[in-house]
Amino acid sequence: MREFKPTPGRLRLSGSVLIVGMLMIPSQIYQAQAQQVQLDSSGDETVPPGTEVQTPLPQITNRPAATLPGQDNGTTTVTIENGGNQPPAQQDLPTGSEPLTQNEINQRLQPDGQQPTTPTGDFPIVGAQELLQSLDDLDRPLTPEEITAYGAAIQSQFPMTPEMIMDYRRRVDESQKAAATPPSGQFPNAISDAKRLTLDSAQDPEVLLTGPDTVSVMAFYDSTGAAWPVASYVIGKPKSFQVYAMQEGSNQLAVTPLVQHGFSNIVVSLVGESRPLVFEVRTNSLNTHYRRDFTVHGLGPNAASKPLQTRQSEPVARASNDVMMAFATGADIPGNAVRLSTDNPGVRAWSYDGAIYLQSAEAIISPPASRILTGPGQVKAYRIRPTSVALISSNGRVSKVRISQ
Repeated sequence: MREFKPTPGRLRLSGSVLIVGMLMIPSQIYQAQAQQVQLDSSGDETVPPGTEVQTPLPQITNRPAATLPGQDNGTTTVTIENGGNQPPAQQDLPTGSEPLTQNEINQRLQPDGQQPTTPTGDFPIVGAQELLQSLDDLDRPLTPEEITAYGAAIQSQFPMTPEMIMDYRRRVDESQKAAATPPSGQFPNAISDAKRLTLDSAQDPEVLLTGPDTVSVMAFYDSTGAAWPVASYVIGKPKSFQVYAMQEGSNQLAVTPLVQHGFSNIVVSLVGESRPLVFEVRTNSLNTHYRRDFTVHGLGPNAASKPLQTRQSEPVARASNDVMMAFATGADIPGNAVRLSTDNPGVRAWSYDGAIYLQSAEAIISPPASRILTGPGQVKAYRIRPTSVALISSNGRVSKVRISQ
């Protein structure tokens, strides 16, 4: 077997190849590192500048200023002046790479000179003066955006000025007043009087005048002045008039019209009396009975068991004596009657037709009365001769009543 022996040259070649291979590996490593590290002129290593995009900040420009010359009828005129035409700032963006964010892309795509600007001129801003007064502590001028926002808030919350609100309320008041006023243009004349009735069927029915939106009260008394309760009542047209008893066993009826114009009649039956009383009921916008007392000739269930006895035997007034009834109730007093003064508030006096008429719930014992009439509530009217002093009996005691002009 032949032994192979390498020649020296081949060994040297192999050695050179190995040496060259060993030298190439550090060279590649150095070249890879050369892409990241640079050498300056002195041979020292230095870091190259970054490749990310550097967007410069926008330059500070003069904002529009707003001036408020004064307030005129609650509205302030705002004058907006721009800071002047300035050339657009040049922004040098690095090249070689695109922006990294969508905002930077939008900035590059936006044309130059289309930035939003505030228009100049005079603008009425509601509430601007109030804003200035409330912001006196701020040591800076207000921007047009602040003034406009405040004015818009005031306008949305308070769309009407104080003058407009006052005018609106005045118109509402006038409208409500017109709606409450009767169609005739005036409120009805309130009437409160008294009448004496008999149970005779030949007597003409009395009339009760009623008015829209009002209540008329009918009250019934016997000849002694005691209340005579109502047993029952019937209205001819219940759709036009509403009738209520004030309470159970009461002697009072409340009548209210349900229409502007109406007519009917009402039949009233009193307790213990088989004969009814008939009344006419009418609407009247000018004259309305607020209260009408009816004294019926007869004795009711509440009549006094012992009528008042006087020392004189003069006849009492008949039921048809309207003059005595007027002084007993104090309503429909004759026009030429003269009111007299007394020192007793429970006694009222008038001078009429050459005599003195007294109204009192107490008994007049002197001078003797020529006529006596008992009205509603057992209040009596007395007709006496002219005098300056009268004697009355109250709870068994006799006292003087001075009468003067």
